[in-house]
Amino acid sequence: MNSTTQNQFQNFIDNQFFVDWVKNPTAESDQYWKQYIADHPLEKEYIDQAKYLLVRFQAEKKKPNDDDIRNVWLNIQAKFLTPRRKVRYINIWSAAASIILIIGISAGVLLRIIPHMRDRDTSVNYASMATTESEGNEVKLIFSDNSEKRFAAGDPAIKYNQNGEILVDSMTLANEISTPNKSDKEAFNQLVVPKGKRSSLTFSDGTRLYLNSGSQVIYPVTFNKKSREIYVRGEAYLEVAKDAGWPFIVKTDHLSVKVLGTEFNIKSYPDETNSSVVLVKGSVQAIVKSQKILMKESQLFTLDNTTEKTSLRKTDVLEYVSWKDGWMYCTNERIEDIARKLSRYYDVNIQINDDKVKDMTLTGKLDLQTEYQEILNVISFIAPVDYKIIDGNIILSSKIK
Repeated sequence: MNSTTQNQFQNFIDNQFFVDWVKNPTAESDQYWKQYIADHPLEKEYIDQAKYLLVRFQAEKKKPNDDDIRNVWLNIQAKFLTPRRKVRYINIWSAAASIILIIGISAGVLLRIIPHMRDRDTSVNYASMATTESEGNEVKLIFSDNSEKRFAAGDPAIKYNQNGEILVDSMTLANEISTPNKSDKEAFNQLVVPKGKRSSLTFSDGTRLYLNSGSQVIYPVTFNKKSREIYVRGEAYLEVAKDAGWPFIVKTDHLSVKVLGTEFNIKSYPDETNSSVVLVKGSVQAIVKSQKILMKESQLFTLDNTTEKTSLRKTDVLEYVSWKDGWMYCTNERIEDIARKLSRYYDVNIQINDDKVKDMTLTGKLDLQTEYQEILNVISFIAPVDYKIIDGNIILSSKIK
């Protein structure tokens, strides 16, 4: 068996989605791998080999050493160099694979079997890495060596291409990109968006992220672990590039979301009492400590950050995701909540000194692509609310005395 063949085999052993399928198949994973084999018939040989190796060590119930692994490789080589016996051995391996569904495989054991697997993920303290809120009104791209690039105008669209270059609004950052050093320590970049600004970020895997006002995202310079993991503080909308063997994980201070390929909105601002996930397309798994909640399309998952009480219900996703397209959809939404969103979106200070105004509700659509005064005029027209601007502060009061 040449090195190319061995590498193809190794790719399946290193694929956690493949291991999980062998260990505990689901309808989704079974359908995926059956379709994969149908689309790649020449790789069926390596898939059967991988199954055989996993079953072999599980059945022997021992920790393999280097000699064990070498002997298995020699056995596999011998079997596949004899074409007339190939079908027989595949049948044996298929039978062995059925046994493994009953016995199960310890993921920890598998990680020790193959010496060239990806390193195990270690916990990253993202909160300690996060910068404080951006000063002024500039979007900041902070590199792993703490150098930074600021964008004063517009809402920059940042993209990492497969060559490692960074493009901003389709223009390459010429020689201003910090190159991570070649150490074992993983390098992270940060995108910090102040109030009144927005930005978008496309990772080299094709995943696109829209970052709302007053938010930030921390992400590795390159995704080189068994999962693609980022950290969000604030609000982001993600269109995750599908890769069944490479899960995408979004972490916040209060919850995590695990996906394979989908579109969803996640919100977790430090100054708000709730965190939320809204699923637009596909399926995701919301994780709060040991609790795992599988979400379906058009569902809203809400977490009380203090009590950790959770809820899951069907919703109109437009109310939660339209901000990325410059709209705010409201359905019986409290003016106090609308004012908080507008304050962050436009970077203005809106104060409500009248409790009657706080609990008033609005239903409709607000055009966030206009100036905030026009938004306030619309609210004042459809609700019994007055506003005044005093020393740069916006004061809302009730028309009802």
